[in-house]
Amino acid sequence: MSDVEQSRRVVLTPFAAHARYFEDLSVRMPDNSFAVRPGVIGTVYFVGGSKPEGRRGLLACFDRFDELFGEHLISGKDEDLAKFSKKTAKGVEKIRKAIRDTPEFMEVSVMRSSAPNPTTAPEYHIGTLTGRASPEDYVAPTGYKVAKGEEKELSYLKFSVPMELVTRQEGQEQYEQFIRFVCEQLNVRYGYGGLSAVTAYNYHNWQAQEWAIAERFSGIEIDCCAHLGDREYDPLSYEGEAPNGMTALYGYLHPGAKVARWGFIKGVNWYTLLGDLFVERLGGDAALRKALDREDIGIERINHCVLVRAGPFPRLGAPEEGLPEPYVFVNKVLRVLRNPKPDGLHFYDPHLPNADSKHARSWQARFDLPDARPIPEPPKVVPPRPGKMRNSVPGGSPCPEAGWWYTHAMQNSLRHFKQGEVMPAIEGSKWGATFWIWDGNRNDGD
Repeated sequence: MSDVEQSRRVVLTPFAAHARYFEDLSVRMPDNSFAVRPGVIGTVYFVGGSKPEGRRGLLACFDRFDELFGEHLISGKDEDLAKFSKKTAKGVEKIRKAIRDTPEFMEVSVMRSSAPNPTTAPEYHIGTLTGRASPEDYVAPTGYKVAKGEEKELSYLKFSVPMELVTRQEGQEQYEQFIRFVCEQLNVRYGYGGLSAVTAYNYHNWQAQEWAIAERFSGIEIDCCAHLGDREYDPLSYEGEAPNGMTALYGYLHPGAKVARWGFIKGVNWYTLLGDLFVERLGGDAALRKALDREDIGIERINHCVLVRAGPFPRLGAPEEGLPEPYVFVNKVLRVLRNPKPDGLHFYDPHLPNADSKHARSWQARFDLPDARPIPEPPKVVPPRPGKMRNSVPGGSPCPEAGWWYTHAMQNSLRHFKQGEVMPAIEGSKWGATFWIWDGNRNDGD
């Protein structure tokens, strides 16, 4: 399609898209309830969810969501295997206590919802599944070590509001203010926000419907199984032979080590949140801003991530719209961060079409132009100059690599740490949780 043809495409505002396609984006049940309904989601994967600073940030996110939308939240659960049920004020406090007091070696799996039961899609929802920290020092028979307190996996937070909310300017502002608040509170590795087909709590039953909706509307995010994706965004490297002969294991990309997981992004939507790892792969903040320098593209650095907004409002990508052009533009720059061979985005189901690995690959490439080059395969060995691939480190954790580090939580914080030295947490900082960031310029000999 030529630029002229693309410019003539219809652009549906959220109000117009909601009015025209609400039923097409929904699964209405015989009792007039909804098992699937259109919403605007925010999904973030973050570091430090097992740590006190991360838990405090997580609790702040739940409390802020309650301030904004608490009048709608009537149900939820306070642990992973708990029954989805109605929640009184006492039940809400139990959820808050689970976030605040669960030991760091145990996961936190809680949620709050506006749905009256697990078979109804919520209008408002917030939930989390945190990572865990090692409860003790561990030395494997083959020699690799896991230090006490070392975090085992990323955490994730997901929230949704009804599509109808962003048909009004004040509602869109509420959504955007909250996603910014999340980035202020948590050390975001990666995330995204935009229109989605929000399913009921029993999401396993609605994968095929979510896939059918996403096939038709390119702006719809496939996300009912978002909790399965944390490893995709979390790099890992090792020495020796995997899986039974590893002599060293690193929760980051250690120079000269073998790559177990490179770390990728899922793709782009209205909002794409890029943590330091991915921003540095693109050449840093300045290079990213230059590549996306266009009036309708918003770029904002908050704490440990950069928020990229593709256009002034979320786009549905309805058939008469074609691919949302701002999404295509942002994708041209960010696509190199995707996995060239992604896994499926749904649980396997041999009887119904869904986002299996074949469909996931085509869906994640939906914003690619016809002449787009293949996404390069990641290296098998971490390059010898990995300064642009180091993760930020939560305060209170041992330094993974000797060198110069700084934190936004304190002015004039640049200092040199020895490997294994505990990197302090700064209490009472306006930035919230403390995370130490590698200063690559110093590493280059400046």
